[in-house]
Amino acid sequence: MIPLGLAYLASYLKNKIACQIRLVDSEAQGLNYQLIKQSIESFEPNVVGITCPTPTMEHVFNLAKMIKTEISRSIIVVAGGIHPTALPQETIAYPFIDFVVRGEGEETFYELIKALSENKADFSAIRGICYKQNGLTITTPTRPLIADIDTLPFPDRSLFDLSLYRSAPTKKVSDDPSGPILTSRGCAFNCIHCISQKCWGGVMRFRSKANVISEIEQCLENYNIREFNFFDDTFTLNQKRAMEICQAIIDKKLNISWVAFSRVNTISEALVKMMKRAGCKKISFGLESGSQRILDLMRKNATPQMGAAAVKLVAQNKILVHASFMFGNVGETETTIKQTLKFAKSLPLDNATFFITSPFPGTDLFTVAQNEGFVTPQTKWQEFAPLTNTSPVLVQKNVSKERLVYWQKKAFREFYLRPKYIMHKLKQLNSLETFKTFISGFKILLRIMIKKAS
Repeated sequence: MIPLGLAYLASYLKNKIACQIRLVDSEAQGLNYQLIKQSIESFEPNVVGITCPTPTMEHVFNLAKMIKTEISRSIIVVAGGIHPTALPQETIAYPFIDFVVRGEGEETFYELIKALSENKADFSAIRGICYKQNGLTITTPTRPLIADIDTLPFPDRSLFDLSLYRSAPTKKVSDDPSGPILTSRGCAFNCIHCISQKCWGGVMRFRSKANVISEIEQCLENYNIREFNFFDDTFTLNQKRAMEICQAIIDKKLNISWVAFSRVNTISEALVKMMKRAGCKKISFGLESGSQRILDLMRKNATPQMGAAAVKLVAQNKILVHASFMFGNVGETETTIKQTLKFAKSLPLDNATFFITSPFPGTDLFTVAQNEGFVTPQTKWQEFAPLTNTSPVLVQKNVSKERLVYWQKKAFREFYLRPKYIMHKLKQLNSLETFKTFISGFKILLRIMIKKAS
């Protein structure tokens, strides 16, 4: 998936100030450090901004050091994204990072770039940053969120080689070129493991129907993107608005297919039927657990019965259903893990993902993990990466790391290798693209099943 946040930053900057921008996606482009270095040297930037998910922080620090020591000490290095927002002081303390942008980045990053371009030495008036001055760390006040997100220009997709990107097998629903779209910002819920509260403070902001439709039309006309991943935390939160967007897609006869995230308590039959008419091919739920006790401890505000009803409703209306589950949250035991696996297998799901819970910085779960001694100064940030060979970061004492990995592998194996499930998937293979997606998903499944505990 294209890094949508960087695409938004780029388009906002280009609309505000004369500048040249190169976007380097080292993962999609398959770049190692040396190739990244060559790309930076050929562009000769004044500023390098790096988006920072928690598991990548070792690479972020290595890149910052490489830029400062091997390319040019005069290049300004700016870190932004989820991890610096959650841990700004720890991030800015790294000697080769000059600025941290906290939270929503468009206005903050623009003001910082403008000040740098004007050779200003005082950055104290720029809200939402951390920086170092005369041996001290300066943290400016938090910037208010952008009230009207319709005022933001569409993310600049022209900066990407879009042929490098494709939806994950669990999200791919057509043969068409695909891409993400964000129609709202924020989350109205407060799950213990989620970073949204830290980023958005529980504030929901919605783009207008007209604004969303205009971006879809731009994607169709300029980039031939015909499959969309509606990447909102909960697209169906405001059901009236969701239905209005669906009706506009229908009225304009936009020939698209799409996937959306929902919650079990924000879905209705009327909405599902409207979504299907508008081209929705799959709905994804975060069901997380089959144990009511675990759901309550993670503040999910849902029940397994609600989850089962929502999945069945979607499946009955001939829309594919994906669900994610978590092993290892607060209070987890092998008994509750078994309940979750049994629950997953009882549902008419087309795909399921089984994650080992990771207590990301900025979440209440991170605080629990620190208090319980599972996260220490010696914990490596790459251990927070999901679906990898890294050792789990525990937040409870009832299931060992080795047993968590065992149950994750067992869950994938038991869910996907059931004859009933395999026959169900084979019936869905109606094109070369769906066959490729099936094979791609099976390869990922094999990698997960050989995951090590150390």
